[in-house]
Amino acid sequence: MLNNCTADHTNPVGAVCLENAIVPEGHTGPLDERCLPDRCANGMISPEHLPIYDAHQRTQLQLINSPATPACRRDLAERDLDIARSVLKMAGGAQ
Repeated sequence: MLNNCTADHTNPVGAVCLENAIVPEGHTGPLDERCLPDRCANGMISPEHLPIYDAHQRTQLQLINSPATPACRRDLAERDLDIARSVLKMAGGAQ
């Protein structure tokens, strides 16, 4: 996910990305590739992120509305759409 992580990398208490995660040996701080900015208080969405989330939302809608999209891919697109909409709503962006 695209955002700025505000977690303290020396003590990332409360970072959702670390929940039920296998942290690589020697790694400190959050796991950026597991970031959920719609659920983690450490995820900060900035104005430069909004166009990307808006574009992602439109892409997921196209996949959902395409008859050629397999059901399993449509399910994933619906989950991604929920996340994008949640982030945009939290940031006060377009929906």
